[in-house]
Amino acid sequence: MISTEQINQLVADEYKRASERFGETFNSSHEAYASISEECVKPIDAGRSFEYALGRYRCSLKLSRPINANIINAQKLCLTELQEIAEKAIAEWIQVATMCHKASLTLQGGE
Repeated sequence: MISTEQINQLVADEYKRASERFGETFNSSHEAYASISEECVKPIDAGRSFEYALGRYRCSLKLSRPINANIINAQKLCLTELQEIAEKAIAEWIQVATMCHKASLTLQGGE
């Protein structure tokens, strides 16, 4: 399992990369809110896509018996899609966490 420390390091690395390009803090709390709101749309949408793909996988499990190569291939495709969606969602949540971190630094600056 990935530890909290590893996740914190990913957020720190992403913050370093992003702050070099976009600055260390936001101009205001309103800008921070807008950025966080914008970033969280992607992982939430990924969650919906995951739920849909998981339903397709579940349906493939109910297909007629005996299991044949076509069913197994369909299940493998579903599992690959689920993994890809999960990995992309993780990356997007790292972005959200990074924006939250940047917002905290903005507040500490006493805007």
